[in-house]
Amino acid sequence: MGLPSTEKKRASDEAPQSYIQELRPKQTSTLPEDASARRLVDALVRNGVNTFFGVPGGPICPFFEAVRLDPRATMVESRHESHAAFSAVAFARATGEVPAVVVTAGPGVTNAVTGIASAHLERVPMLLIAGDVAWSNHGGRLAQDSGPEGIDIERLLAPITRAQVRIARARSAVSQGLASLRAATDPNRPGPALLVLPIDEGMRAAPDVEFVARKPIASSPVSLDAVARTARWLCEAERPLIVIGAGCRGHAPAVARMIDALQVPFVTTPRAKGLVSEQHPYSLRNGGMAASMWARRYTAREVDVTLALGTDLDDTSMGPTPYVSEHGRLIHVDLDAAVFNRNVPTALGVLSNVGEFARELELFASRRGLKNPNGAALSREMRASSPFDVEDFDSDPSEPIAPHRVIAELQQAAAPGTRFVTDIGEHMLFALHYLTAFSPDDFHIQLNLGSMGSGIAGATGLALADPERPVICICGDGGMQMSGMEVLTTIKEGLPIVYAVFNDARYNMVFHGMTQIFGDSAAYETPFVDFEAWAQSLGLTAATVHSPDRIPDLLERFQRTRRPALLDIRIDREVRIRGGGRVEALQHMSMLASAANGKSR
Repeated sequence: MGLPSTEKKRASDEAPQSYIQELRPKQTSTLPEDASARRLVDALVRNGVNTFFGVPGGPICPFFEAVRLDPRATMVESRHESHAAFSAVAFARATGEVPAVVVTAGPGVTNAVTGIASAHLERVPMLLIAGDVAWSNHGGRLAQDSGPEGIDIERLLAPITRAQVRIARARSAVSQGLASLRAATDPNRPGPALLVLPIDEGMRAAPDVEFVARKPIASSPVSLDAVARTARWLCEAERPLIVIGAGCRGHAPAVARMIDALQVPFVTTPRAKGLVSEQHPYSLRNGGMAASMWARRYTAREVDVTLALGTDLDDTSMGPTPYVSEHGRLIHVDLDAAVFNRNVPTALGVLSNVGEFARELELFASRRGLKNPNGAALSREMRASSPFDVEDFDSDPSEPIAPHRVIAELQQAAAPGTRFVTDIGEHMLFALHYLTAFSPDDFHIQLNLGSMGSGIAGATGLALADPERPVICICGDGGMQMSGMEVLTTIKEGLPIVYAVFNDARYNMVFHGMTQIFGDSAAYETPFVDFEAWAQSLGLTAATVHSPDRIPDLLERFQRTRRPALLDIRIDREVRIRGGGRVEALQHMSMLASAANGKSR
């Protein structure tokens, strides 16, 4: 690993050049100082992109070499290109910095597609820097040709990237790189952007030209009329609700102040869990997939006015919690107008930066003394009972271990400041439902694409963002079988991650979902994998757990080492959360509902 983030900042922003040169031994290389790859790395670092995740390969080798030679830059070598992108997403969210994912031509790009698609759906700004062979100058057929006569990566990635820029001449590498960065960081449409650097152009000389980057143009001013109508509707409602989506990430303080001013009960979508503390007096915890019982009880009675901030209200966001009644009014605020009136009829659609809207709404309500007269009593009524499917989940003595008991033991024994990240699978439902998130950085999930492995690789990016804070990755045996070799990156970087593997020897979410839909299912089983032995073969500290009482001691011991470790936890695979999965939402929102009832659409 390169420099820690604090050291990188000190080196690039504050330290004299002599100090920078002392940070690493002098590097020798045949890559010329004026090579366009080196000019490009220098320009990106100067513009805040100094952490690179990737897998090396021939056509991208000049860029990897340029990163190696720059003492301000860090290259994190992943085990798979999609995992590099998953790590970059978590890193970006935790730091607010823009990372780059660096891949080679051909399979390097195609392997990255799933991770880049996840970044696209999560609206996370990043650069995808892809190498290519020298097809334009060679004129012949070359293996891994990624240009228009090959696999045409620009067209392949067009639906999931904000821009597709190919460096056609070495002299334009910096200007085109900054253009890609500008597209990725557009505040009105952030996401990944593709930059293609053919190997021949990366090696060629480029002039040292200074470019002054244009600052991103902020979104248009918030409509004060929309703010006033929102405040009036919410304060006059009999049963109001605020829905906080993942688009509120980065704006949590403003959203919290808005809630305090309006005194309206709120839920978060699963991807926004903890953006405002779940201990807040108006919190009903998360709605949607694996929704809390507070959210379910509240939305079971008609909600007449709902403000949804920064969410597309998809099936995982809503699940068993209808956020607004059939005759209620939805105010929907988002940067993407395409989400309005899609899944829920919208009474007022507001195209706006959600943070700016929340600030204006809080100011409007505070200055006029506006608040909902029922909100406090409604919140107290819901919070008087347990929010959990199993009320005494933290003392369940069952063996095999009930998944909810695992969550309780992990949270209670975790070191102060521990952040949780979950992979995708049945274990995810238990993490969403039973974990309590106190702050915006307590809980992380990449759910919009819902790719297995995103949490396992994401744990790496999360830990890199702040190596002083430990991370617990909640994952399943299926995800670990798919993506487990990413722990080698964690070992190399020496990151304080504990992988809590919910080992049930099958694709449990798939099994239960298929059974629920069709009445029966294939087993979708594998033999129990001995993850303790596997982890130890890689040099990872590990233990197998059959009793919940062992978890606290093991976790405390593992976290004290400040090194990566693994818990192979043999859980009861028959325990489920009632009605909290995705199947119910799919049955409600798709043809499965009709098929289950023997009807046709």
